[in-house]
Amino acid sequence: MNLTDAIDMVAKGERDLQEKYTKLAEEETDPFVKAFLHRIVKDAIKHEKKIYKKYEKVLATLNKKTY
Repeated sequence: MNLTDAIDMVAKGERDLQEKYTKLAEEETDPFVKAFLHRIVKDAIKHEKKIYKKYEKVLATLNKKTY
């Protein structure tokens, strides 16, 4: 597995998590549980963005030519 595959796998997991909890939140009637599930989705979105930022940093580091 290379770095791109690893990043894609983790990001896909975050998106799957977002979809799962969004679907559960839509079906939920208790407002506190609904808010909790929406918060999980928000956190997953933030985590997905952080993953891509880290990926960009790693690529930038790898692209630097240091001799």
